[in-house]
This record gives sequence, structure tokens and C-alpha cells, in this order.
Amino acid sequence: TMIKAYLRQGGIRRVRAFVETMQQKGMKPNSVTYNELLDGVIRERPEEMWGVISEMRAVGCRPNHVTCSIVLKSVSKTSRANEVEQALSVVDAMDDPMDEVLLSSICEACIRSGRTDLLRRQLERQGSMQIKGAQTYGSIIRAYGSLNDVDKVWDTWREMRKRCIVPTSVTIGCTVEALAANGQVDAAYELIREQLADPQVRPLVNAVIFCSVLKGFSHRKRFDRVWAVYEEMKAAKLECSVVTFNTLVDACARSGEMGRVPQLLDDMGAQGIEPNLITYTAVIKGYCQHKRLDSAFELLEDMKRSRNLIPDEVTYNTLIDGCARYGMYERGIAVLREMKENGVPPSNFTLSVLVKLASRCKRPDGAFELCEKICAEYGLRLCVHVFNNLIHACTSSGDFPRALKVAARMLGERVRPDTRTYSLLLWGALAERAQDDIAGLLRAAARLPGAHPMLLNAASSAMALTPKGGLSREAVSEALEGIANFSTDKDLAGNLLRELRSASGVSVDPRLPMRLAARR
Repeated sequence: TMIKAYLRQGGIRRVRAFVETMQQKGMKPNSVTYNELLDGVIRERPEEMWGVISEMRAVGCRPNHVTCSIVLKSVSKTSRANEVEQALSVVDAMDDPMDEVLLSSICEACIRSGRTDLLRRQLERQGSMQIKGAQTYGSIIRAYGSLNDVDKVWDTWREMRKRCIVPTSVTIGCTVEALAANGQVDAAYELIREQLADPQVRPLVNAVIFCSVLKGFSHRKRFDRVWAVYEEMKAAKLECSVVTFNTLVDACARSGEMGRVPQLLDDMGAQGIEPNLITYTAVIKGYCQHKRLDSAFELLEDMKRSRNLIPDEVTYNTLIDGCARYGMYERGIAVLREMKENGVPPSNFTLSVLVKLASRCKRPDGAFELCEKICAEYGLRLCVHVFNNLIHACTSSGDFPRALKVAARMLGERVRPDTRTYSLLLWGALAERAQDDIAGLLRAAARLPGAHPMLLNAASSAMALTPKGGLSREAVSEALEGIANFSTDKDLAGNLLRELRSASGVSVDPRLPMRLAARR
């Protein structure tokens, strides 16, 4: 009781002193005491959490379900790999068997931190545990959705319904989102229709659930279905949120149907919903993508003047990207200047669009100068996407040697190349008809002898040369067919093809050998 009182007053230090006094008087704190203390520490002084766990263990007090759930709450998307594993080690140290509440907490912690490797292992621990709560079913469905295991999503949903457990809005939402996010948007929509047909469940269906389907259809460019579903939502008189309308405005931007935006804004007003920064940024994005850059800048000024909204990094990046699309270098740099003056720090994404801006405006040197200046000013390290855009700036200006130097720098800074990195380098080498460079790049990506010496010398290991996502099949085909067309060594393309087919993880078009043979 005393501990709860101190915690309500925000007195973590007083709680720690009280626990020490208990021990001095021979009263051994139990798991309830430490769980209360842990809960308060995580809220106010999360860095002290592991010290409390150590104290628990020192007095022989083992963690229980509550302890584990509290520790798992501390796991976030910014948690380091070892921190997530450390949190799960508390679960492993527990004597009691797993229960469904704890299983739900484990699933949510692994999803938040993006540790799908640990998530699958934890789901296997479920074993024959009989789940009774719809909330836990929702967490398990979310977990299988994040693992892209649609069959398990369906199995879990059907098991819940077979056992006559009534889903909650959250459970339905988790299932619809898991299906839509994994490409089964029509199935997600049909699931909603089934729930609407069930009088017991119908009141649980809301606009948030529909939003997953709207987003799914929009991302797959099925805009006719987006508007049909929205009309259905209006007919059902569902109460939409700003998130729903932002999704619809984003669909307008993706489809080029910016003429729908005024009606959506009217619909928002009719429901008493004010557009927020995301709404305005989505409209700006639409204008930028569809040759209405002046309208985008006018909306920015209107937003700042009459709505008291402060543009964020996404807003500024969207405008810079719009300037890059239409070769408006000075205007893009002016946006960067305003961004910095307003205290919005550039990120790697900002750098990637700035490099694109400079490249499209035929200023490759400017791309490098911007990167060096902003990295020095804001302490940024270039990511793979910025390096790729720098490589593209070099190859598109006909400076392949400089592109190779960028790739070598990338490896030297321990940034792993990806599929696009090698595709850009191969296309640059093809433009130069540099057969030795092409062969070296292909061998480097496939971890074969004869890797490009510049990349091999810069890499920490041969493994560091392999691209994340593998080599593009199309890039391999273009590279080998290019060699077959211009190389004086008529055997080189065929020899490289045999080497690549023997390499692990390299996908080659099965029709490529026939096309190469036709060129001999």
C-alpha cells in the first residue's frame, strides 16, 4: 500500500528507500513488491529496470507472469537486439507455465521490436495451450500476419470461431489487417462482409477495420474498389476518423484523382473532423506527383498561415521530391533552407531526395557536396538508399569510375549493398562496355573467385559483398547479353553464366542460355 502511494506521487527514490528499509528490518520483499517497483521504474527511470531485476534475483525472488509482462512492456521499436533477448530471458527464467496473457505480451513485444525470428520461436511454445480470450487470439493473428503466414492466420481465426469465442473489434481488425497486408485484400473484405451479416458481431465492425481494406486496395492500385468500399461505409453510416480520410486522400494522390479531394474535405467537415498535417502532406504529395507543384506550394503556405500547422520532415521531403521530378533545383534547395531554418533536421531520406534533385538537374558534384555538408552538420551516416542514389548520379552522368568509388566507400563504411546497388553498377558498366568490370561485379555479388578488386579490397569480408535481396534476374540477363553483343571474348558470357548457375542464391532466367546461344 505504501509503495502504491509513493508511486502515485511519482516518488521512485522514496520507493527504493522504503524497500531498503523493509530489508533492514528483516522483512523480505516479495514479487508483488518488486512488480510494483518495476512498473514505476519503467515509467520514470527505465534505465534502472535491470538493476531491479538483479535485486529480485539476489534476494531469491523469481519473476512471475506479472514481472514478465511488465518487462515486456519496456520493449519498443527502438530496442536493440540484445535488449529484446534480455527481456525474453526473464520469461525463460520463470518457473510457472506460460499463460495466454503472457503469450499475448510476448507476441506484441516481438512485433513492436521487429524481431520476427524470436516471434516464430515463441509461438512454437504455445503448444497445446488452450486459448480462451479473443484478445490473445488477436495478438497471435497479428503475429502470424507479421510472419507472412496467411495459412496460420486463417487457422487461428477459424479455431477461435469454432470454439464459439466472440471476437472483439480489435480481433477482427487484426485479422483483416493481417490478410490485407499479405495481399489477400479481397479475402479481408469478404471477412468484413461476413461479420456484418452476423447480428452478434455486426456492431463491432467500425471504420478502423475498413481502413485496412481501403489501404490494401489503394496500394494495389485498385482505386475503383477504394471508392466502392468508401460508398459502402457511408451507406452504413460508419463514423470515420481522420485516419480514414487520410487514407482516402492518399488514394487520390496515388491514382491522380485529385478532383476527389474537395468532396473528401467536405465529408470530413460534415463529420466534424479537422484535416491534420498528414492530410495536408498527402494532398501536397498528390499535387507534386501530378504536375501541380505551384498548387503544392500554395497549399503549404495556406497550411502554415490559416491552420497553424507546422510542416514536418515528411512534408518538406515531399516538396523536395516534387522539385526533383520537374528539375527545379533552386526551388528544392530553398525548401531545404526553410526546413533547416524551422528546426526540422534532415534525415537520410532527405539526403536521398536531395541527391535525386541534384542528379536530375545534371549537378552530380552538387549531390556529393550536399551529402558531405549535411552529414557534417547533423552527424548523419549515409544509408544504402543515399549511396544508391549517388551511384545513380554518377552512372547517369557517364562517370562509371566514380560510381565504383562510391560503392567501395559504401563497403568501407560497412553499409551492405542491395539489389539496386548492383543493378545500377551493372547498367553503368554496360553503358561503358566494360566487360571486365561487369564480370567482376557479377562474381562479387555471387561470392565467386574473380570478384571486382576495388570492391573486394574495400569489403570487410566476401560475405559483405553479397547484395541484400540478391541479384536482379533482369540485371543478370542484361549484363550477360550485353557482353555477348560487344565482347571480343565470345566465351565470356557463357562462362559467366555457368559460374552464376553454380553459385548459391543466384536466380537466372531459364531462357537466358538459349538467348545467349543465338548470339554466338
